[in-house]
Amino acid sequence: MEIEHKDVSLAEDGSKAPEVESYSRILDRSLWTRKEFLILSAGVLIQACAYSFEANLYFGILNYVTGYFTASSIGSILPTILEILKAALVPFYIKISDVVGRAESISIAMFIYLVGFVIQGTSRSFVDLAVGQIFYGMGATGVMALTQVLIADTTRLIDRGIMFALWDVPGLASIFMAQALIDPLTIPKKDESKDKWRMGFLAMGLVSLVGVAVLLTPLWYLQLKAKRTKNRVFQRRSVRWLLHEFDAIGALLLTAGMSLTLLPLILANTYEGNWKNGAVIAMICSGVASIILLVIWETKYTDRPIMSMKIWANRTAFGGLVIGLVFAIMNSVNYQYFTLYLNVSRGITFGEALLLERGYPVVWIVCQLITALLMKRFKTCRPFVWIGIIIHVLGVGLMIPARAPSSSDAFLVISQAIAGGGAGIANVASSVAVTGIVDKKDVATVVGVQQVLASVGYAVGGALAGGVWTQYLPTRLAKHITSPYDENLALNDPLEYIPNLDPVTKSQLVTAYGDSQMLMSIITCCIAVIACICTLMMKHVDLLQDQPNQGTQDESADAPIVDEKATRE
Repeated sequence: MEIEHKDVSLAEDGSKAPEVESYSRILDRSLWTRKEFLILSAGVLIQACAYSFEANLYFGILNYVTGYFTASSIGSILPTILEILKAALVPFYIKISDVVGRAESISIAMFIYLVGFVIQGTSRSFVDLAVGQIFYGMGATGVMALTQVLIADTTRLIDRGIMFALWDVPGLASIFMAQALIDPLTIPKKDESKDKWRMGFLAMGLVSLVGVAVLLTPLWYLQLKAKRTKNRVFQRRSVRWLLHEFDAIGALLLTAGMSLTLLPLILANTYEGNWKNGAVIAMICSGVASIILLVIWETKYTDRPIMSMKIWANRTAFGGLVIGLVFAIMNSVNYQYFTLYLNVSRGITFGEALLLERGYPVVWIVCQLITALLMKRFKTCRPFVWIGIIIHVLGVGLMIPARAPSSSDAFLVISQAIAGGGAGIANVASSVAVTGIVDKKDVATVVGVQQVLASVGYAVGGALAGGVWTQYLPTRLAKHITSPYDENLALNDPLEYIPNLDPVTKSQLVTAYGDSQMLMSIITCCIAVIACICTLMMKHVDLLQDQPNQGTQDESADAPIVDEKATRE
């Protein structure tokens, strides 16, 4: 473990006293054998497979579960709550891991993660499900963010893209493993209960438990080995110090701002008068005020901002981070209701719908690995960002006609694959650029900022999708359907309601659903333009150069991000 402030003194017997380490617990790979590094890497990949299985299975049954509780139209509130929690908690986990250690932090996160599975699997109402999602989100945030930090801690810059890509590769198998379980969990037989989906949460919890155990076992060993090797005694830190380092006030303002601004987009139609209701307007105004206060607080009153201004002042870091934000918004808008839409418009099961959608993540994973190998071969990453963005925009544009109810399955899959390939190329290249342009000790911080922005993006995208589904879709239903229908059931329980409609009404309803999906694809295509602009500001990153020497050493915006206060100390 390195990058620390040392207090070297003599013990009473005259021998050298143990070093006292102030706060940083960045993993030091130089203390490990090759075998130990490979074992930890294998643990990371196995945990990645478990996480991918859980995420794919959860994504596949979520629309069914919300329909089970007659809440399909506001189903996007669960992912939105999850991403709001992630945005607030990622900096906390990063700081905690620097203070108490990576293994300890992941252990805490995993415990909360499993509690979330238990609550969701035993929920009796949509509210129970939402509470479980909160616990799940709190835990999953730590597991996801800290695993990425582990990769950044332990890999050289030239190899980092390969490791980032390998972290996703196990998902190729888990995608189809999870898909095979979706239909049995969401299509009960005549004599079976409709809550077989609860077994899905049991499976997710058990698989996740195995994955994290395989990761934590070598990680705990290596942390204890490092402590014994260097004979260090870690300073104790107060709760007050931790809250300051974490920027608790900034996190509270960020949570309030996102919640009060985004959730009304989904929930407005549940209030009397919809957008004319004073409570809805008050929430949005309060959210905007919280965001303004956040900006003031972060720029004027804290020396430990959630998203350091030094990072934003770096052109390459700024461009890469905004690309990640834009990708998160696009994915969330485009896929929030996609499997439900396919289920309704094409009359297929959730398992079959998920299989049609899987072209995006499968090609994403494959192209990430190929790109990482090419980056190592050519020792550059910026051109791959440009190539990936252009391909992704092409794929997103093709999605507009490909997702029409009358389009062929082949056209749909092709558009998904093109967009996924472009996104995979751009994602791994921009991630390496962002983590490579900063000083080694700032890697955890920039990974945290990436995670925060991704969460903000998914929350914004989920809220936009929820707004389209709860505000725009009812107007399209009213426009297209000519016979009497139940709007509440059409929005909140389509799986039970739509199959019983007469063919004409059902066709009209599908057309309305198609209009809403097309609007979301158009919104996604427009947002993609922002990503294109951001690539222009990124500079070359030398993948062979040590991180502390990356870029120029002057005071320009492109200089490495260095904590001046720590340097002075």
